[in-house]
Amino acid sequence: MFEKEFNCMDMTREQYIMKFALPVISMGIFFPVVLLLLVPALVSGTVMYVLLLVPVLFIGLVIFYPISVMEAKKSEIDLNMHYYITHMGVLAASNMARKEVIRHISMHESYGYLATENGKIYSLMDDWNLSLAQACRFLSKRTPSSIFADFLDRLAHSAEAGEPFEQFVWTEQKVVMNEFETMYKKSLNEIQMTKEIFVAMMTALIFLTSIALIMPIITGMDPLGLMVGSILTFLGAEGIIVYVMKTKAPKDKIWHNLNIDTEADRVIRMSFPISIIGSSILSVILLLAGGALPVTIMIAIALTPLAITGYYARKEEELIKRKDDNFSSFVRALGSTSGARGGIIRESLRNLTYHDFGPLTADVNELYKRLETRINKSMSWNYFAAGTGSNLIERFATIFAEGIDMGGKPEVIGEIIGDNFMRIISLRKLRYSLAQSLVGEVYGLTGGIAFTMFLTLGIVKMLIDIFSGMAMPGGMASILSLGSMVDINFLALLLMSMMVGHSLLSALMLRAVDGGSLFNSYIHFVGMVWLSALAAEVSFAAIIHMI
Repeated sequence: MFEKEFNCMDMTREQYIMKFALPVISMGIFFPVVLLLLVPALVSGTVMYVLLLVPVLFIGLVIFYPISVMEAKKSEIDLNMHYYITHMGVLAASNMARKEVIRHISMHESYGYLATENGKIYSLMDDWNLSLAQACRFLSKRTPSSIFADFLDRLAHSAEAGEPFEQFVWTEQKVVMNEFETMYKKSLNEIQMTKEIFVAMMTALIFLTSIALIMPIITGMDPLGLMVGSILTFLGAEGIIVYVMKTKAPKDKIWHNLNIDTEADRVIRMSFPISIIGSSILSVILLLAGGALPVTIMIAIALTPLAITGYYARKEEELIKRKDDNFSSFVRALGSTSGARGGIIRESLRNLTYHDFGPLTADVNELYKRLETRINKSMSWNYFAAGTGSNLIERFATIFAEGIDMGGKPEVIGEIIGDNFMRIISLRKLRYSLAQSLVGEVYGLTGGIAFTMFLTLGIVKMLIDIFSGMAMPGGMASILSLGSMVDINFLALLLMSMMVGHSLLSALMLRAVDGGSLFNSYIHFVGMVWLSALAAEVSFAAIIHMI
């Protein structure tokens, strides 16, 4: 037990016990004992039970920490397997030896722990003189990922059977990509289930908050305490759902990770302080204007400038998606054209500059100009990827460039990358479709929550206004006391604050589901705040019309 966990932490069981487990458990026991000896008067009642839980919590940390490390490493491997097998297929097309392919991939930090595992295989072969089959079987029993373990077992069998490496990797393209597709769709199904839980929980929490508004009329309880408690419960429960949704979502980002500053990055970065300054100025103006507008509309107006940053981020993100759709046809055309010209990339690119690849055309032209300078081919491809803004293009363009540099067959490389790229894009479109359906449900929930909450508040206000001028029986005196205990406008402010928090959490959830930029969430955030404000005013107007 825990053999794989300790292997992921690069330490033995004895080293873990001596370096981590014993110090942590000792600290968990030492802390309560010191408190008991130094301040025994404080250690009583609830404090005593809390102190007794401290050693238990530290022991739990010691037990579950290796498991959490292993799960993190497993996730890191699984999320890079589709890039890994594509990279291996491209390098195999250049007739590189198996050992050199593994060494080359182990040097790529972008693969994370998967690169570390390949480094272990190479070390076993180079330093310990094990065969590829022996090294793969040794590591397959210790790697945390079952997908990678199965791949290593198949690679070991292929090496022993004498199967050509290029043929093996070509077959594995389909096997690994099928496993990745299954894992991706499983994540989307889990998101769908979590979405249904989210809708059900929000419906229940609407009822809870409505009861918190009405209860003071019936019982005479403090309305402020009930409202604050129900709002914290509402936002806390929603925050948990957002966190669960984020953990279930595929870790497949849309934006690139290169440290290259592009025009789009600069525009988004400059728009953010403008949005903050705009919100601050509007807030000051609205505060100086006093109560000229309802508090709900004032909050919505003050937050509106944040949509500026959201607009630019959304515009660029939609452009990235369109470039992703065109990259597969570009890389196939480049591969086939280069193959016909004996692998000469620059000449092939020059011909492709006359073709239309949609929004990707300008980036292709820039790539040709940089390669024509013959200064740095690797950086030329990096700037091309950064210009597109796409994480997928960044990874696959790098693989394509390396394969060509290693002397691979351009037409084969273009076919491998084009096929795998399109499979990932098709999965992404399923994700985008799920995110779009969630957008509609979240907006519907937001409008329903705001309308219900403010309608309930309007009813409370109506009851107070009706009975405030009447002689009340003793059992109904709580209605009068409610009117003197708290201002209805303050309750409206609390409810609007809850809706702002709900809008923020819902916007973050939408971004977690579709994998987009955090800046893009400002569009939905501002939209839901405005929807909440308008629903609030409509509900108040409905109550006034009823009166």
